[in-house]
Amino acid sequence: MTGRNDRGGATVIPLGFSTLACPDYDVDQVIAMARDNGYAGVEIRFLRGTVDLPTLEELSPGRIGETRRRFEDAGIAVVGIDTSVRMTSLDPAVRAQRLDAARANLAIAEGLGAGFLRVFGGPIPAGQDRERTLDAIAAGLGQIADLTAAHEIATLIETHDEFSTSASVLDLYARGASGTLGILWDTLHTWRHGEDGAFTWDRLGHRIRHVHVKDSHRPTAAGFDFALTGEGTVPVGSFIELLRRVGYPGFVHFEWEKGWHPEIAPPEIALPHFARYMRGLGL
Repeated sequence: MTGRNDRGGATVIPLGFSTLACPDYDVDQVIAMARDNGYAGVEIRFLRGTVDLPTLEELSPGRIGETRRRFEDAGIAVVGIDTSVRMTSLDPAVRAQRLDAARANLAIAEGLGAGFLRVFGGPIPAGQDRERTLDAIAAGLGQIADLTAAHEIATLIETHDEFSTSASVLDLYARGASGTLGILWDTLHTWRHGEDGAFTWDRLGHRIRHVHVKDSHRPTAAGFDFALTGEGTVPVGSFIELLRRVGYPGFVHFEWEKGWHPEIAPPEIALPHFARYMRGLGL
């Protein structure tokens, strides 16, 4: 599903959410939350309290077809699989382990019909040579991107951590990262580092395949907190307006970090709230 549908002359962008918002949910609960609140898709980060997706029986080779049918029967797309994979290490053994993790999650993405695998650039490890590390990240993520592209699944680096600005992401391509590597634009992180939406899109838009939005009361380059959508200071509406104007063809997903911050509002509040807010913007 893409945003190329048309409603009254305006681009319709399908909405979804990351299961980071509902870390303890099982598949049926994820489907029910999406269906009951008008979400078209989900990306899988957590299920039943774990991010180690290959360990889950419902995502095993013998069961994943059944799981896929449950999503499809409900009309909910599994848009992507979110991993913790990063290629910051210079140790060949560690890099091989992370490539194996990418392969295991690629199998899940294929099994569920997902279009992308999310990876991170990651922070530069303390005490490690910066230039060598950046070259290693570019090479390693490019290798993963080429691997998944051969299976018609995109690898997307999220604008996050050390790679929260357009310049930092573009530097990876300048260092030889494969052109098959796409971008997951987390709008909060580029914005809190001083980029407005038009600036980021102008530089990265041709590589952006997926978009995350979330709100914060006090977003700065040094950090951020959490706010229900529309109750913070992030100009969420301006990002949606931009994406509609440029004809962005993908999903916009809500990334509510309940899995990492148990003190924030539960999914039963945050996910319906986001859907209502987005409907107020005409989506």
